[in-house]
Amino acid sequence: MSRLAESLARGGAEVEILSLNPRKHRGLPQGPLPIRAVDIDTSRVLVPALRALTSPVPFVVTRFMSREFYGTLAATRRRFRPDVVQIESPFLLPYARDIDARVVLRSLNVEFRIWEGLSRTEPDPVRRFLLSRVASSLRNYELRTMNTLDAIIPISEADAEDFRQLGCTRPMYVVPCGAQASSLPVRGLPACVGFIGSLDFRPNLQAVDWILDELWPLVLQRVPDARLLIAGSSPPERLRPFVLADVDDATAFMQSVSVFIAPLFAGGGMRIKVLEAMALGLPVVATALGAGGIDVTHDHDILLAEDAVSFADAVVRLLREPDTASRIGAAAREMVINRYESDALARGLVRFYESL
Repeated sequence: MSRLAESLARGGAEVEILSLNPRKHRGLPQGPLPIRAVDIDTSRVLVPALRALTSPVPFVVTRFMSREFYGTLAATRRRFRPDVVQIESPFLLPYARDIDARVVLRSLNVEFRIWEGLSRTEPDPVRRFLLSRVASSLRNYELRTMNTLDAIIPISEADAEDFRQLGCTRPMYVVPCGAQASSLPVRGLPACVGFIGSLDFRPNLQAVDWILDELWPLVLQRVPDARLLIAGSSPPERLRPFVLADVDDATAFMQSVSVFIAPLFAGGGMRIKVLEAMALGLPVVATALGAGGIDVTHDHDILLAEDAVSFADAVVRLLREPDTASRIGAAAREMVINRYESDALARGLVRFYESL
């Protein structure tokens, strides 16, 4: 989000950022652009539940509603008078009401698809039922709100087509997540495999469990000296012995590994950390969903695998064949330079906004 905002500014737009600052991820607002953050506690239950009961907005969305944020948004609109308000999540769509500007959803995924995927893969029947209810409520909400917007900016053609199939008639312009390729390819620690992701995001948590339980024992059988590094914010207590929690610099973490993995089995949109790893020239092994939204070719700029055995085969191949790892990493970096350079993507988005 911040990279696109900065690229929009370099592309000639005047940009300000207004953000929620959840207690769980509380941070100091800072950066090269004007930014205002409003503190909020998304762990609240009673007030969001009452809002959900008395409105068509589902509980998972009402958790993000804040009177202070409404007031700050209104004051910012009066002072800044934006032409476009770009909303970065369907969880913030309740704030779109009464905005006297073009309102655009920057869609990082079709949100309810994530919860559908989680419910399909959840073994516990009670949790599976609850996840399916969340998916259903989000589906109804997203379908009801998508045609009230002035435009939607998906990050992949697959998501754009999904919106169309769901009945969206609003203008759409696909802008993938952008990256900036490093000047030189990364050479991390030998035989070191890495994964990074927010561990309060269920698909990432599911991936870490799968890595530890199913994938890594198979890798160690064939490469006993291989090392596994997992980094992520907000890991549950049971994973803390295995995870580097809240690393200060995600790029530095990725630069320390020689192979990057993304075994994701739920979700949509685009995996930004995969794109950033490729921009660093790292060889990547991913599931199809892990590489979702990125225009990749198996055995050219990435290795793709869907089950533990084939995934382990791909990881072992990269660890044992440094020339193959270098070839795939170099092709990945070149692909990012040619297709996902952030400033070029933002210039196209500015032209689309002008057309609105």
